[in-house]
Amino acid sequence: MNSCLQSLLNNEEFIRDVSRQETLWRAVPEARLLRRLMNIRNCHESRDYDLKKRRIISFKKAFSKQVPEYEGSAQKDAHEFLTLFLNEVKSLSPHLKREAALLGRSYTCPVEDHHVFKMENMKTCKSCGHQSSQQEEFTSLSLDLVPEGSVEDMLGTYLKEQKIEFTCDCGGTTSEVKPSFDTLPRVLIFHLKRFGFTKTHKLQKVNDPVRLQRDLVVSSKQGDGRYELISIISHYGGTESGHYICHSVHPEESPQSTSDHWLTYNDARVLHTTGSAVFEEQQQSAYILFYKRNGVEAS
Repeated sequence: MNSCLQSLLNNEEFIRDVSRQETLWRAVPEARLLRRLMNIRNCHESRDYDLKKRRIISFKKAFSKQVPEYEGSAQKDAHEFLTLFLNEVKSLSPHLKREAALLGRSYTCPVEDHHVFKMENMKTCKSCGHQSSQQEEFTSLSLDLVPEGSVEDMLGTYLKEQKIEFTCDCGGTTSEVKPSFDTLPRVLIFHLKRFGFTKTHKLQKVNDPVRLQRDLVVSSKQGDGRYELISIISHYGGTESGHYICHSVHPEESPQSTSDHWLTYNDARVLHTTGSAVFEEQQQSAYILFYKRNGVEAS
């Protein structure tokens, strides 16, 4: 939970857009999760550790009310938590839009505005060539590891055509499906599949190294989007126990800076580092990657 929150809190535009809606989420009882998140943001730089602990516990209680399986202290997956949290914030939109309408205002969901994107799956019959497409919304993409490959290689593998069995009206039984980006988000999240099953159906951790790229170009129907890696969540350990650590661009680092100043958040310990060091050291541990689109300002 800590590693995910650190990554989100370091996305200043996302947090700024949540803050702009304060009048709404303070007035809507169902929006307690946003209130708890911003309480954490407000003490982010504080040295009052008891205050921080109370607010983190309060956030966890609010989250557990929405997702009961998080009430205990059993180990959970960071990507699962992140996905559930973003979905919970999205689910608040109807309540906040109603409140906004009463005040003569409008509400834009920060998750929709920053993290949601659409993928299109184009299906083509190999016999007659008939095509059909289906759109799906995502807040992250889960990528298969390509041993010693780069992030670009893994994304390329995800976007390749795949043969599937499908009975077309023409009688053909084989089709190809090709995914593509229909829209692009401000922040593109990649989840690297480091947990998988052996041939004997035993869960295992995959420690294959991945070449972490600072810059990435992603193509879509809207055109190309240029992205920069701004945060990494790493996993240490195995399938039964482990630990998550967050590495993020220093919040005071400007886009034009050449100092490459990053921070490593290891629970209560925060250490100075550089992006270059993180990219080199986390090749076997990187689990979730946050890429921020260049040249796109929040409205």
